[in-house]
Amino acid sequence: MPLRPPRAILFDLDGTLADTAPDLAAAANFLRQERGLDDAPYEQLRPVASAGARGLIGAALGIHPEHDEYEALRVRFLDRYEANMSQHSRLFDGIPELLAQLESRQIAWGIVTNKAARFTDVLAPQIGLGHAACIVSGDTT
Repeated sequence: MPLRPPRAILFDLDGTLADTAPDLAAAANFLRQERGLDDAPYEQLRPVASAGARGLIGAALGIHPEHDEYEALRVRFLDRYEANMSQHSRLFDGIPELLAQLESRQIAWGIVTNKAARFTDVLAPQIGLGHAACIVSGDTT
């Protein structure tokens, strides 16, 4: 039995379609700057960007969820990220061409991410992904 071509393909957002680590790292460094600290090297922050606020606050400030200051820092981090999330985030090379090829073959594509909808719904169109057939995001926090 011959295989049928797919009708749709779903992609992860962060680290798959788009490099969002620079803006996440910038939000972590903003927390450092507020404390009068120099920026942490990007090379130190990038590997933990996939762990979101938890990983980046831990790497940037050594503060983890059980710390008394963590929740206030998490809120501050997320607010800063939301205000600046498309400053440096970009689609990876070849992604626009890949998506255009899928569309030319009438294959729908969408995004499934654990990133909260509060970010995804704004970021996707800002970086050229607003024409996704669907976007499924994480919780709204």
